[in-house]
Amino acid sequence: MRLVTYDRRGHRRLGAILGGEVVDLPDVVGHPAFPTTLEALVASSGGTVMDAARAALERDEASSHVVKQARILPPLFPTSLLTPRAFGIERRIVGPEQDVPWPEGAAWLDYEPKVAAVLGRQTSHTSLEDIRPNIFGYTLVNDWSAHEASGDPLATAEGLPLAIGPCVVTADELDPQTMVMQVTVDGDQIAKGNLNGAAESLYGLISEASRIAVLERGDAFALGPFGGADLDPSRRLWPGALIELAAEGIGTLRNRLAPRP
Repeated sequence: MRLVTYDRRGHRRLGAILGGEVVDLPDVVGHPAFPTTLEALVASSGGTVMDAARAALERDEASSHVVKQARILPPLFPTSLLTPRAFGIERRIVGPEQDVPWPEGAAWLDYEPKVAAVLGRQTSHTSLEDIRPNIFGYTLVNDWSAHEASGDPLATAEGLPLAIGPCVVTADELDPQTMVMQVTVDGDQIAKGNLNGAAESLYGLISEASRIAVLERGDAFALGPFGGADLDPSRRLWPGALIELAAEGIGTLRNRLAPRP
Protein backbone atom coordinates (compact mmCIF):
# COMPACT_ATOMS: atom_id res chain seq x y z
CA MET A 1 0.00 0.00 0.00
CA ARG A 2 1.03 3.60 -0.65
CA LEU A 3 -0.11 5.55 2.40
CA VAL A 4 -0.33 9.33 2.71
CA THR A 5 -1.40 11.96 5.18
CA TYR A 6 -3.67 14.69 3.87
CA ASP A 7 -5.37 17.78 5.26
CA ARG A 8 -9.02 17.14 6.13
CA ARG A 9 -10.56 20.36 7.42
CA GLY A 10 -7.41 21.30 9.30
CA HIS A 11 -6.68 17.83 10.69
CA ARG A 12 -4.15 15.20 9.67
CA ARG A 13 -5.97 12.28 8.06
CA LEU A 14 -4.87 8.88 6.75
CA GLY A 15 -5.22 8.25 3.04
CA ALA A 16 -4.08 5.70 0.47
CA ILE A 17 -3.16 6.02 -3.19
CA LEU A 18 -5.64 4.13 -5.35
CA GLY A 19 -5.53 4.45 -9.12
CA GLY A 20 -3.37 7.54 -8.85
CA GLU A 21 -5.81 9.32 -6.52
CA VAL A 22 -6.06 9.74 -2.76
CA VAL A 23 -8.85 7.87 -1.00
CA ASP A 24 -9.76 8.28 2.65
CA LEU A 25 -8.62 4.95 4.10
CA PRO A 26 -10.67 5.00 7.36
CA ASP A 27 -13.81 5.74 5.34
CA VAL A 28 -12.97 2.96 2.88
CA VAL A 29 -12.54 0.45 5.72
CA GLY A 30 -15.68 1.72 7.41
CA HIS A 31 -14.93 0.54 10.96
CA PRO A 32 -15.03 3.16 13.74
CA ALA A 33 -11.98 1.67 15.48
CA PHE A 34 -9.74 1.85 12.40
CA PRO A 35 -6.84 4.33 12.82
CA THR A 36 -7.41 7.77 11.33
CA THR A 37 -3.75 8.85 11.10
CA LEU A 38 -0.66 7.18 9.71
CA GLU A 39 1.04 7.43 13.10
CA ALA A 40 -1.85 5.53 14.69
CA LEU A 41 -1.80 2.92 11.92
CA VAL A 42 1.92 2.29 12.42
CA ALA A 43 1.37 2.05 16.18
CA SER A 44 -1.28 -0.64 15.69
CA SER A 45 0.06 -2.27 12.54
CA GLY A 46 -0.79 -5.84 13.40
CA GLY A 47 -1.90 -8.28 10.75
CA THR A 48 -5.63 -7.79 11.34
CA VAL A 49 -5.52 -4.01 10.86
CA MET A 50 -3.36 -4.18 7.75
CA ASP A 51 -5.40 -7.04 6.28
CA ALA A 52 -8.56 -4.98 6.75
CA ALA A 53 -7.00 -2.05 4.92
CA ARG A 54 -5.82 -4.17 1.98
CA ALA A 55 -9.16 -5.94 1.66
CA ALA A 56 -11.06 -2.64 1.75
CA LEU A 57 -8.93 -1.13 -1.02
CA GLU A 58 -9.69 -4.11 -3.26
CA ARG A 59 -13.47 -3.56 -3.05
CA ASP A 60 -15.17 -1.83 -5.98
CA GLU A 61 -16.70 0.83 -3.75
CA ALA A 62 -13.27 2.01 -2.56
CA SER A 63 -13.08 4.41 -5.49
CA SER A 64 -16.16 6.25 -4.20
CA HIS A 65 -14.07 7.67 -1.35
CA VAL A 66 -11.71 9.74 -3.52
CA VAL A 67 -10.57 12.98 -1.86
CA LYS A 68 -10.86 15.78 -4.40
CA GLN A 69 -7.86 18.11 -4.56
CA ALA A 70 -6.22 16.46 -1.55
CA ARG A 71 -3.44 18.53 0.00
CA ILE A 72 -0.71 16.08 0.89
CA LEU A 73 1.10 16.69 4.19
CA PRO A 74 4.28 15.13 5.60
CA PRO A 75 3.32 11.48 6.08
CA LEU A 76 4.56 11.31 9.68
CA PHE A 77 6.82 13.04 12.23
CA PRO A 78 9.42 10.49 13.36
CA THR A 79 11.17 11.65 16.53
CA SER A 80 14.27 9.67 15.60
CA LEU A 81 14.79 11.87 12.52
CA LEU A 82 13.62 15.20 13.92
CA THR A 83 15.44 14.96 17.26
CA PRO A 84 18.40 12.61 16.79
CA ARG A 85 19.80 11.41 20.12
CA ALA A 86 23.35 11.94 18.88
CA PHE A 87 22.86 15.68 18.36
CA GLY A 88 19.98 16.70 20.61
CA ILE A 89 18.77 19.22 18.01
CA GLU A 90 15.11 19.46 17.08
CA ARG A 91 14.61 19.57 13.33
CA ARG A 92 11.65 21.03 11.53
CA ILE A 93 9.83 19.29 8.71
CA VAL A 94 8.26 20.19 5.37
CA GLY A 95 6.14 17.99 3.16
CA PRO A 96 5.70 17.51 -0.59
CA GLU A 97 5.27 20.68 -2.65
CA GLN A 98 6.22 22.90 0.31
CA ASP A 99 8.92 25.58 0.13
CA VAL A 100 12.11 25.16 2.12
CA PRO A 101 12.84 28.42 4.01
CA TRP A 102 16.15 30.01 3.06
CA PRO A 103 18.33 30.37 6.19
CA GLU A 104 19.52 33.87 6.98
CA GLY A 105 23.18 34.36 6.10
CA ALA A 106 23.48 31.33 3.80
CA ALA A 107 25.38 31.75 0.54
CA TRP A 108 24.19 28.42 -0.87
CA LEU A 109 22.61 25.13 0.18
CA ASP A 110 23.62 21.52 -0.23
CA TYR A 111 21.23 18.58 -0.22
CA GLU A 112 21.41 14.90 0.64
CA PRO A 113 18.61 12.72 -0.74
CA LYS A 114 17.82 9.62 1.33
CA VAL A 115 15.42 6.73 1.75
CA ALA A 116 13.94 6.31 5.23
CA ALA A 117 12.80 3.04 6.77
CA VAL A 118 9.88 3.40 9.22
CA LEU A 119 9.74 0.81 11.99
CA GLY A 120 6.49 -1.05 12.62
CA ARG A 121 7.71 -3.02 15.63
CA GLN A 122 9.60 -2.20 18.79
CA THR A 123 13.22 -3.06 18.07
CA SER A 124 15.96 -3.77 20.59
CA HIS A 125 19.36 -5.47 20.18
CA THR A 126 18.36 -6.73 16.74
CA SER A 127 20.91 -8.12 14.29
CA LEU A 128 21.24 -6.70 10.79
CA GLU A 129 19.77 -9.89 9.33
CA ASP A 130 16.62 -9.57 11.48
CA ILE A 131 15.83 -5.89 10.84
CA ARG A 132 13.72 -6.20 7.69
CA PRO A 133 10.68 -7.91 9.34
CA ASN A 134 10.50 -4.96 11.76
CA ILE A 135 10.13 -2.36 9.00
CA PHE A 136 6.64 -1.01 8.32
CA GLY A 137 7.53 0.84 5.14
CA TYR A 138 9.71 3.32 3.31
CA THR A 139 9.57 7.00 2.39
CA LEU A 140 11.85 9.67 0.92
CA VAL A 141 13.82 12.29 2.80
CA ASN A 142 15.74 15.30 1.52
CA ASP A 143 18.20 16.73 4.01
CA TRP A 144 19.65 20.21 3.61
CA SER A 145 22.73 22.00 4.89
CA ALA A 146 23.64 25.67 4.59
CA HIS A 147 27.08 27.06 3.71
CA GLU A 148 28.89 30.35 3.82
CA ALA A 149 30.45 31.77 0.66
CA SER A 150 33.76 30.17 1.68
CA GLY A 151 32.08 26.75 1.70
CA ASP A 152 32.22 26.42 5.47
CA PRO A 153 29.05 25.09 7.11
CA LEU A 154 26.78 27.84 8.39
CA ALA A 155 26.56 27.84 12.17
CA THR A 156 22.74 27.87 12.11
CA ALA A 157 22.40 25.04 9.57
CA GLU A 158 20.76 22.81 12.20
CA GLY A 159 17.60 24.87 11.87
CA LEU A 160 16.99 23.74 8.29
CA PRO A 161 13.99 21.43 7.93
CA LEU A 162 13.88 17.92 6.58
CA ALA A 163 11.60 17.27 3.62
CA ILE A 164 9.69 13.99 3.98
CA GLY A 165 7.22 12.28 1.64
CA PRO A 166 5.25 11.99 -0.50
CA CYS A 167 4.00 8.70 0.94
CA VAL A 168 5.00 5.66 2.97
CA VAL A 169 5.06 2.46 0.93
CA THR A 170 4.54 -0.68 2.98
CA ALA A 171 7.53 -3.00 3.09
CA ASP A 172 5.69 -5.86 1.37
CA GLU A 173 5.50 -3.79 -1.82
CA LEU A 174 9.03 -2.40 -2.02
CA ASP A 175 12.56 -3.82 -2.04
CA PRO A 176 14.90 -0.87 -1.42
CA GLN A 177 17.90 -2.86 -2.66
CA THR A 178 16.55 -2.80 -6.21
CA MET A 179 15.00 0.67 -6.09
CA VAL A 180 16.38 3.39 -8.34
CA MET A 181 16.52 6.98 -7.05
CA GLN A 182 16.81 10.07 -9.25
CA VAL A 183 17.50 13.69 -8.33
CA THR A 184 16.67 16.61 -10.63
CA VAL A 185 17.26 20.31 -10.03
CA ASP A 186 15.23 22.72 -12.17
CA GLY A 187 14.47 19.83 -14.52
CA ASP A 188 18.09 18.73 -15.02
CA GLN A 189 19.06 15.27 -13.81
CA ILE A 190 21.84 15.58 -11.25
CA ALA A 191 22.11 12.05 -9.89
CA LYS A 192 20.63 8.62 -10.49
CA GLY A 193 21.47 5.34 -8.86
CA ASN A 194 20.42 2.05 -7.37
CA LEU A 195 20.38 1.83 -3.57
CA ASN A 196 21.71 -1.73 -3.43
CA GLY A 197 24.56 -1.53 -0.88
CA ALA A 198 23.08 1.58 0.71
CA ALA A 199 20.01 -0.45 1.70
CA GLU A 200 22.20 -2.90 3.60
CA SER A 201 23.91 0.05 5.26
CA LEU A 202 20.48 1.37 6.27
CA TYR A 203 19.62 -1.93 7.96
CA GLY A 204 23.01 -1.82 9.68
CA LEU A 205 22.30 1.71 10.92
CA ILE A 206 19.02 0.57 12.48
CA SER A 207 20.64 -2.52 14.00
CA GLU A 208 23.38 -0.41 15.57
CA ALA A 209 20.85 2.09 16.94
CA SER A 210 18.82 -0.76 18.46
CA ARG A 211 21.83 -1.75 20.56
CA ILE A 212 22.02 1.75 22.06
CA ALA A 213 18.33 2.27 22.86
CA VAL A 214 14.96 0.62 22.39
CA LEU A 215 13.50 1.79 19.06
CA GLU A 216 9.76 2.39 19.00
CA ARG A 217 7.11 1.93 16.32
CA GLY A 218 7.16 4.95 14.04
CA ASP A 219 10.87 5.64 14.52
CA ALA A 220 12.58 6.18 11.17
CA PHE A 221 16.16 6.05 9.95
CA ALA A 222 17.42 7.44 6.66
CA LEU A 223 20.42 6.86 4.43
CA GLY A 224 21.22 7.72 0.82
CA PRO A 225 23.54 6.60 -1.96
CA PHE A 226 24.80 9.95 -3.23
CA GLY A 227 26.47 11.74 -0.31
CA GLY A 228 26.99 15.48 0.02
CA ALA A 229 28.24 18.03 -2.45
CA ASP A 230 31.88 18.06 -1.28
CA LEU A 231 32.08 21.67 -2.50
CA ASP A 232 31.24 20.61 -6.08
CA PRO A 233 29.87 23.84 -7.66
CA SER A 234 27.41 21.85 -9.79
CA ARG A 235 25.69 20.62 -6.63
CA ARG A 236 25.15 24.02 -5.04
CA LEU A 237 21.56 25.19 -4.68
CA TRP A 238 20.31 28.77 -4.91
CA PRO A 239 17.04 30.53 -3.96
CA GLY A 240 14.18 29.47 -6.22
CA ALA A 241 15.70 26.10 -7.18
CA LEU A 242 13.20 23.25 -7.62
CA ILE A 243 14.53 19.95 -6.26
CA GLU A 244 12.78 16.69 -7.11
CA LEU A 245 13.71 13.37 -5.52
CA ALA A 246 12.00 10.45 -7.25
CA ALA A 247 12.05 6.75 -6.44
CA GLU A 248 10.31 3.79 -8.01
CA GLY A 249 7.27 2.78 -6.00
CA ILE A 250 7.30 5.82 -3.71
CA GLY A 251 6.84 8.72 -6.12
CA THR A 252 8.37 12.19 -6.18
CA LEU A 253 9.26 14.45 -3.27
CA ARG A 254 9.24 17.95 -4.76
CA ASN A 255 10.36 21.11 -2.92
CA ARG A 256 11.37 24.61 -3.95
CA LEU A 257 13.88 26.75 -2.08
CA ALA A 258 12.32 29.98 -0.86
CA PRO A 259 13.80 33.44 -1.61
CA ARG A 260 16.41 34.94 0.70
CA PRO A 261 14.87 36.58 3.78
